[in-house]
Amino acid sequence: MDRRQLLATGGALFSLSVAGCTGDSDPNEPATDERSPRHASHARSGAGVPGRIDPLGHAIGDRPSFYTAAALSPDAEWGLLGSFPTETSAVASTLVDLTEPRSPTIAHELDATAARTRTNAVGFDAHRAGLYYRSLEGERQGIEVVDCGWRDGTPTDPRVVTAFETPNVGVHRFVSHPGEPVLYLVDHHPAADGGVLVVDVGTPESPELVGRAGISGGTHDLTYDPGRETLYAAYAMGPDEGVVVYDASDPYAPVEYGRFAYASQPAYTALGEPGFETCHQVDYDPNRDLLVVGDECQTGVPGGKHVFDVGWDQGSLEAPEPIGFTHAPDAREMGEDEQYWWTTHFHDVVTIGDETLLTDGGYRQGAWVCNLTEPREPTPTERFATVAGADSLDPDPNRVGLDSPPFAWEATHAADRGFVFVSDSLTGAYTFEVSAADARGQHGRGPDGHYDVDAIRDTDR
Repeated sequence: MDRRQLLATGGALFSLSVAGCTGDSDPNEPATDERSPRHASHARSGAGVPGRIDPLGHAIGDRPSFYTAAALSPDAEWGLLGSFPTETSAVASTLVDLTEPRSPTIAHELDATAARTRTNAVGFDAHRAGLYYRSLEGERQGIEVVDCGWRDGTPTDPRVVTAFETPNVGVHRFVSHPGEPVLYLVDHHPAADGGVLVVDVGTPESPELVGRAGISGGTHDLTYDPGRETLYAAYAMGPDEGVVVYDASDPYAPVEYGRFAYASQPAYTALGEPGFETCHQVDYDPNRDLLVVGDECQTGVPGGKHVFDVGWDQGSLEAPEPIGFTHAPDAREMGEDEQYWWTTHFHDVVTIGDETLLTDGGYRQGAWVCNLTEPREPTPTERFATVAGADSLDPDPNRVGLDSPPFAWEATHAADRGFVFVSDSLTGAYTFEVSAADARGQHGRGPDGHYDVDAIRDTDR
């Protein structure tokens, strides 16, 4: 079962039993300390390894819902959060003014247009300022086009221009083509006859489905690589589970170029050891022929990050080759009441000088950094707990289905402006400085006060 089958469509947001609040413990389940030592030994030490993260700013809406994806406008002057409406908030998208990254402010909170409809992905139009898209899952299925400065709307008074309905299921993730007015939407229904929907948004008032790619559904995430004119797809389920590479030199008709199938690969069995399950996200290194792929596991051993060679050494776009792996630095096995907590989530690849870093919104791991300069040995470095304003959160667990942060969802890099934008489901939007200075603290995990693993694990009990 994937997360979409676990999300409630009304009432409590999650049907998860979290934080030990509901459900009886299994007498055969090992105790927390047996399940995971308080000082993780599975991850490489980050001592002396480049990769720092420092907080810049934070913002949260007046009507916070359960925040999801984070996105940046092409000029990185604006940020966007998706969200799942809750019992106390109908907000589905939140626009953040990032003119001053140290002092982000909320420009608008825009409610869902239909009850029981979630926004799992958001993104700005790549060609027209003041226009963004938000995904629809639930009662409505597809995407909505939002004007926040394009024509009649403004950043403080947005207008929903139109909705585009998808044929099989709602939209979980999407990506824009940077050169053409095209959106690529995932079709994550495993029985669909194509995993990628090609939508022409040349006329934003009337998006048009113009093509499909792939031979099956089950896609979870998409990334477009302009340097190679390729579209990378992470298939989380279905017969194509794994990574599929599409030649998108014709933006309107992607054609499969290569793949790495998970079906014949080992599952996760131990912390620190690679497994291949529920391929969740794919991103690319802009300067080297490498991909970074994240898996998302529900319980047991969490998913981690894989580095794939697609031309760096022996691998290729036709036959991607896994060459490196890491779990999150404080990852632990997850019980039934800790679903997804320590698996990795949505990341971005950051190039700073000669160093290549990854930034991840890692659920309970908060915002964290991994050094990828040596791709065969990805090395976690510093992390930061996204817990700003935690003391003032609504204590009603039905609001979000979780008792406490961090629960970071996504990290995305503003390369030209030098900061990282991160969403936390409970505490909102963050800006961080990520640098290639040597990691600080014990094992290179960051200075005191940035992330208290003992305190966070205490709240897990």
